[in-house]
Amino acid sequence: MVNLQDWLTNSPNITTFRINKLKKFDITFLKTYLETQSQELGIKVIPNIYILREDCLVVEKWPNDLVVEKSGNEVIVDVLCAAAVLKGAHVFAPGVLGLPSNIKLEERVDVYADLDGQCKRGLKVKYEGRKLYIGTGFLKMQRYHLFENGAQPRGIAVRMLLPASNLPVINEEIYPEGHILLQNLPSIVVGWVINAKPNEYILDMCAAPGNKTTHLGEMSDNKALIYAIDKSDHKTNRIIKNLTAHGINCVKVFSYDSVKCYFDSQEEEVIQPPFPLNSFDKVLLDAPCSGLGQRPQLVNKMSPKILQSYKFVQRKLFNAAVKVLKVNGILVYSTCTIIEEENEMMVAWVLEKYPNLQLVPAEPLLGGPGLANLGLNDEQRIMVQRFGPENDVLRIAEDIYKNSIGFFIAKFIKTN
Repeated sequence: MVNLQDWLTNSPNITTFRINKLKKFDITFLKTYLETQSQELGIKVIPNIYILREDCLVVEKWPNDLVVEKSGNEVIVDVLCAAAVLKGAHVFAPGVLGLPSNIKLEERVDVYADLDGQCKRGLKVKYEGRKLYIGTGFLKMQRYHLFENGAQPRGIAVRMLLPASNLPVINEEIYPEGHILLQNLPSIVVGWVINAKPNEYILDMCAAPGNKTTHLGEMSDNKALIYAIDKSDHKTNRIIKNLTAHGINCVKVFSYDSVKCYFDSQEEEVIQPPFPLNSFDKVLLDAPCSGLGQRPQLVNKMSPKILQSYKFVQRKLFNAAVKVLKVNGILVYSTCTIIEEENEMMVAWVLEKYPNLQLVPAEPLLGGPGLANLGLNDEQRIMVQRFGPENDVLRIAEDIYKNSIGFFIAKFIKTN
């Protein structure tokens, strides 16, 4: 059995991109890009690349024995930046905390994470606090770009050559905007479970930033009738920007509280929230959650009180989702956490609270089954899918589900 703490602190072994099937995609651009990187690394192979489905591209790691000699020039970044780098990103300027003044542009640098949050922004000398090596790259900005005269820097500060995770660093800009999207595999699977089709009325609750929303639009050939809502203009503006980039115009976006997105009438036309009862063929509830499936987690400061609060919000959202869902409609629930109360135990609560909801297989089943002794019987456990390190005798799943983030998906049908 894989140690959970080790699994959470390590990066996924794959990088996944969602391909916009409404636009042209040529995999040779990516291969050429990686061949250029392999030359820079001094090797003759590129990571394995394959299309899992027509809208999902998988890129594996560089060889595990590939190492790059450290330069001795240290750059300190915050833990959020560090986690992104370990998943295959460059170092962006806002994440830089410490940079010695004697390093020149384009020099090789070693990037370290400040694990305790004690490095003061603008540090000039070597940081002696607790730190973790996260990779090597080339400096693209100097101190005056980052720290001086009230600088509010943007852009790439360190172009990464090789993260410590050995995941390739892939810039989405090798393709035109909206052609591909960096997205975790389980998040893509959610779209497959919803299986959006033309002319279906679909509600995407808590939809920001809109990655799943765009996926639903693309799956339906831009012909579903999709309503995407989130609580603030700031969030809905992100959805709109995402939709525009992907060329999706079948989505109507509203700033609205999903908990209150219904009213007690069945005769009104579906125009805007609040919606009449029994309005939608399908509802996606990608719920606000504790996020404790994200990897790598270098630091976790979530208090038990905050952790316990999510299940109450999720229950309120379920209440709204059930009300606006049509009879025989599909409700898909997902979280990016490994916490049982938000996953298996939430499903058990829903089945008891709403007898008119029936659990059905969340196909296609790429994840492992739900955990035992959490309120679901064996038949129900194999209907949900849990992405994580757990082994289970009920289903021998492909190891791919262990190589992504922690995630959970359940699917229901409203029977009456």
